[in-house]
Parts: sequence; structure tokens; C-alpha cells
Amino acid sequence: FRSHAGYVCNIEAHPRVRVWLRRRWRPATAHILDDDDPRQRLESFGRPRHANLVQSFGTDLLTLRLDVDRD
Repeated sequence: FRSHAGYVCNIEAHPRVRVWLRRRWRPATAHILDDDDPRQRLESFGRPRHANLVQSFGTDLLTLRLDVDRD
């Protein structure tokens, strides 16, 4: 089961992305982690208010891993 959200379809088609990190854009590769439990991962951050907000606004939560390219 996969989300039909636009960003998920984009990542599946083109996993090369860029992320804002340390005041600049950096190239990375995005991976959808199907075997990860996104609710459990949210709880592991130790930020219950944040987890509650994400879960209340998110419909089909998933976990992404971003592998940032080395300089």
C-alpha cells in the first residue's frame, strides 16, 4: 500500500532530491521505508506535541530516509 500523494509519486519516479541543511541546499537520495512504523518512529523522537500534530494532520503516514551526498 502506497500513498497517492504527489510527493510520494515524485520520489518513486525520481528519488534524487535536494534538502535544506546547514544553510544551503544539498543533493540527496530519498528512500521510502515500507517496513518502518511511522507512528512508532514519531514517538521515538520524544516530542509528544509534535507527534500528536503530525498524526492529526497526516492521513497516510510513511517514513522517508534521506541519504545526503558527501561534499
